[in-house]
Amino acid sequence: MDSVVKIMGVPIDKLGAEGAYNKFVSLFKEDEFAMLFTPNPEIVMCAQEDEDLMRALVDADLVIPDGIGLIYASKMHNLGLNERVPGIEMMDRILKFCNNTGSSIYLLGGKPGIADKAAQKMVKAYPNLKVKGTQDGYFAPEDELKVIDRINETKADILFVAMGAPRQEKWIYKHRKVLNARVAMGVGGALDVWAGSVKRAPKLFINLGLEWLWRLLREPHRIVRMMSIPKFLIRTILSRDISK
Repeated sequence: MDSVVKIMGVPIDKLGAEGAYNKFVSLFKEDEFAMLFTPNPEIVMCAQEDEDLMRALVDADLVIPDGIGLIYASKMHNLGLNERVPGIEMMDRILKFCNNTGSSIYLLGGKPGIADKAAQKMVKAYPNLKVKGTQDGYFAPEDELKVIDRINETKADILFVAMGAPRQEKWIYKHRKVLNARVAMGVGGALDVWAGSVKRAPKLFINLGLEWLWRLLREPHRIVRMMSIPKFLIRTILSRDISK
């Protein structure tokens, strides 16, 4: 049975939360750099126009469905993708893994100070967690290689990149051959949540798959980006085959 489904050309692992975590552990144990991405309908639609993003998603080692729209699309076309796997929850499981195994992390992204605050909260939650370093996402292009050198010097096992999509996916993919971490994961606004500057949606919204609506209500300026969601749904409804 194929464990990967394609939605508009984007391959997504249909492993569920437990299966996705187990695959992460397997990737971690391998002596090769692995990329973990968490697309939602907005990212899938962006990839239709962005070849670099599509290439990053296609070449990723683990791609989990962080968006209820992907689950609806799968059910409409009988693709077998049944369980949403929120990226922030996957990140939390990875942090627990690091805490239990003595593995280390590096936090890259967010506004100045956010990664530091997030690191403090993470260590408070997971006392054995090793945070090897932090770096905000507001560095100049000419400083990019210096940032990579600093990350590599720490020898961190896991690199969490919180630059927002599609920048974080393309950044990880662009530098995949020079980053020394075992796994790099794009985590979007997860550092803001950990730092306490942004609240995650209430359980009711999460359980109903309406975190996107919660974010829109809290941040109305996201309406322009959210316009990709109805476009995704229309294409899903009108397409005979959304796997292409």
